[in-house]
Amino acid sequence: MVAKKRKLILIMGAVFCLTGCVSMPGQEAFGEETFSEAEAASAYETVSESMAQAEFENMGGYTVSVSGALDDDFSEYQIYKTDEYNVVSYQGYDAEYLWYEGWLYCDKDKNLTYRDMSWDEFNMEEYALQQWAFAQQLLGRDDVELTYKYIPMASGNQYLLTAEYDEAVLDGQSVRFIQLSFYLDQNGAYDGFGLSWQKRYGETYRATSISFFPYEGSTSLQAERRIWSFGNRLGLTEEGVPALSDQEEYRQRSLAVIKSLDFEDLRKESAYQENLSIPVIK
Repeated sequence: MVAKKRKLILIMGAVFCLTGCVSMPGQEAFGEETFSEAEAASAYETVSESMAQAEFENMGGYTVSVSGALDDDFSEYQIYKTDEYNVVSYQGYDAEYLWYEGWLYCDKDKNLTYRDMSWDEFNMEEYALQQWAFAQQLLGRDDVELTYKYIPMASGNQYLLTAEYDEAVLDGQSVRFIQLSFYLDQNGAYDGFGLSWQKRYGETYRATSISFFPYEGSTSLQAERRIWSFGNRLGLTEEGVPALSDQEEYRQRSLAVIKSLDFEDLRKESAYQENLSIPVIK
C-alpha cells in the first residue's frame, strides 16, 4: 500500500510539472523570474528618476478602490476616470449608488432616488493629485523593500517592480502596508502604476488602492461592468454582466448594451432627492 501511494505521488508530481502548475527547485511557476537585489535597486532608481520628471496631467486616467472594514457601513467604493467613462460606484450594506453621465442614483430596497450632480462635486482631481504626490514622496525614501520580477504571462509590460513601505503619514493620519507597483518594459519605461495602503478605521483597517495610467488608450471594462450591473439590478436590461473575457472580446456588443440602458426613462419613474450624496472618502 505504501509503495502504491509513493508511486501515485510521483506520477501526480510529474503531471503537475509537465503542465507548469508546480515549479521545480530554482524555478518559478509559469516561467516567472525574480531578479537580484541589485537589479531591483537599479530598476527602482530608474523609476524614481522618471517619476521625478513625470507630470500628473499626463496620467489623466485613474481608478480608485476603497474596501470597507468589518465595522464600516459600506463594502466597496469605486471611482473610474477612463477614456470611455467617468463612473462612481458605492455599494453599501443597505443601498447601492451609481454616478453616471451627470446623475447620481441611489437604490435602496428597490426604491430609486436621484439628483443631477457634476463630476467636479466629487473633487476627484484634487484627491488623485494628492495621491500622485504621495507616491513621489515614497520613492524618495530609503526604507523600502523591493521585488523585481519578469512575468511572461502579463498582457502588457512584463517586468513588475514592487516597492513596499511599512508606514507613512497621509493627510495627517498613519497608514501602513504601503505598496507601489510598476509594470515596466525591457527599457524600464512604464505606462502607469498602482498605489495601495491600509488605514485604521474603527477596530479594523480600510484598504485603499489607486492606479494611474495614460488617459489615451486606457481600458474601461470595470467601469462598464458597474453601469451594466446597476442597470440590470433596476431592470433596464435582462442581460447579466458577462465574464470579463467575453466583455473584452465582444466590445461592440457590450457597448451596445450600455447604450441601450434608458436611465432617462428610469428617472421619470423615480423620486428626485435634492440632498442625495455619497459619503466622501476619508
